Amino acid sequence: MTGASGVLDPVEAAKDDISRSKRLIASTLDDLTQHHSWLESYHRDERRRAQRLRREDALRRLELKRQRAAWLSRRLALATYAFARTTTAFLVRNGRAFLTWATPRAHALSRLMMRWISAGASWAWRTGLSLSRTGLEASTAGLAWTIRASDQAGIVFRGQVSAYAALLSAKAAILAAPGLRRASIGWIRTRHRARRIVSTLEARASDGWSKTQSAVSHWIMVESPRLGRGLASKVTAGTTRTRVLAAGLSRAAFKTGTDSWSWAALRVRQAIEKNAATGHRALIVRPSTALVCIEPRRGGLPAVLTS
Repeated sequence: MTGASGVLDPVEAAKDDISRSKRLIASTLDDLTQHHSWLESYHRDERRRAQRLRREDALRRLELKRQRAAWLSRRLALATYAFARTTTAFLVRNGRAFLTWATPRAHALSRLMMRWISAGASWAWRTGLSLSRTGLEASTAGLAWTIRASDQAGIVFRGQVSAYAALLSAKAAILAAPGLRRASIGWIRTRHRARRIVSTLEARASDGWSKTQSAVSHWIMVESPRLGRGLASKVTAGTTRTRVLAAGLSRAAFKTGTDSWSWAALRVRQAIEKNAATGHRALIVRPSTALVCIEPRRGGLPAVLTS
């Protein structure tokens, strides 16, 4: 193809555009990331600066308050000192004259107060005695009147209570008479019924006991042969099983003793022959002890041998 080198391939052009777009996007993302980090650092620095400014402002206000408090304390101390000095000078100048003027007046006032206090105490004493006597007389008269009135009221009340009690007792007797009569009749009927019931129960109990005795004696007479036969068969089977078990144990014990004696005799004979061959004569032959062989335990009972 003529001029093929000067024509651009659309796929390659698209790939170039895509690569340039990717590079542009990557650079934009880098710029955005740097800007975001710069904003974060800026906000952090601003927060720290605001905290530092607030702390410095609080320290400045505290310092101003301390200075004002010191100034006020100094002014108060100076004012107090000036007042105390002026008062002291005034008292030093006019103290003797004041004492000379106030002493007779204080004595006169004290004597007047003593006269008033003594007059008030005597009046209070007299008034208290008169009031106590009047109160005692009034309380005595009131107590005597209360006693008389209570006696009269008690006499009247006792009379009324006795009258009401007599009336109520008469009415209660009238009203209770039919009830008592009915109660006595009911008690008599109940006692007769109880006697009849007891007699009936005794008769039934005696009949039941006699029937029970006869039934038990009949059952014993009927069942005793069968029970005797079963017991005899069980005793016979147990005796046979015991005899077989004893015979088996005796045979096992005899066989074990025989085997042990044979083994011990063989061992002694071998030892004697060995010593005789070596020429050693220090062997002492003792009676041998037979080992007992214990038969292992079986899960079931031994079979009963029948002829």
